Amino acid sequence: MRSAFHGYAGFRLALPLAWLSARALSLAWFSARSLPLAWLSAAWLVLAPPGELKAFEPATPHLDAFLAGLEQREPQPVPPGLRAFAGDSTALRLNGADVIDMFTAAEQDTLTLLRVNVVLARWIAERNLPLYAGGEAVDEALKQGFSLGLTFPLHHISYLFFSPDTARSGDFLVHIRALYDMNYTFRFDRDILNADVIVHGAETSYTDDGGPRTSYLVKLELHDELEWARYTDFEGLSGRKRGVAGFFQRVFFFIPKTLDGLELRDGHLKIKAFIDQNIEDFERLERYHVRR
Repeated sequence: MRSAFHGYAGFRLALPLAWLSARALSLAWFSARSLPLAWLSAAWLVLAPPGELKAFEPATPHLDAFLAGLEQREPQPVPPGLRAFAGDSTALRLNGADVIDMFTAAEQDTLTLLRVNVVLARWIAERNLPLYAGGEAVDEALKQGFSLGLTFPLHHISYLFFSPDTARSGDFLVHIRALYDMNYTFRFDRDILNADVIVHGAETSYTDDGGPRTSYLVKLELHDELEWARYTDFEGLSGRKRGVAGFFQRVFFFIPKTLDGLELRDGHLKIKAFIDQNIEDFERLERYHVRR
């Protein structure tokens, strides 16, 4: 149902604007000059094809083909110690070749990794099927020389989980849970973002196929509406500006290093934090795309 209505995002905007245009007709009734313009405005807003009013949605043919390949696989049992993070007893597990193929598809479709996550999460939510990868699979892909643009830190990952939740409704897609080998500070290249991301996950003990382990848990949620996609409810991940703002954040403990959310809307990115930041044309700029 979500995908069925996705192409009609424009009608949410069109109907109120059409009503305003109709109101303009009554005010312009005795003005011969304004009457044609009012009629044209109302007619265009009501009759324009939905695609012309649709929010920014990049084409994803190669990523869709990658997901079609995953469709052929059977879910496998999740190790008992990881089921609380996966949210189920069975899931799809990506290996290194899968992560490389996904990054390659993103490069071919000129996508940001934040957009890749949205497409992947929609696929997971529609099938109610958790998906996860171990740190060795992520490391294997990173060794191929991909530049991932602006995204969450993927170094020192133990496991990464995308988990649907049938108890949630509305615009909710998935829980994202990352287990890190260590807490650390990730520094973006200055042309990507003049800020650092601080991983400070909660220490978590669990058992996988290799035995008892301790990692650091980071959690967030991914939501998707007709005009936007939003990352929210961050736990264990925060940001710190560089320069003067970053200096004061380091020196004065009462200035928060929060990361409240990320929002993709019309190809732009809004970072909601202690100091909000907008990146215009984020999804259209090459330096933010997955590439090699």
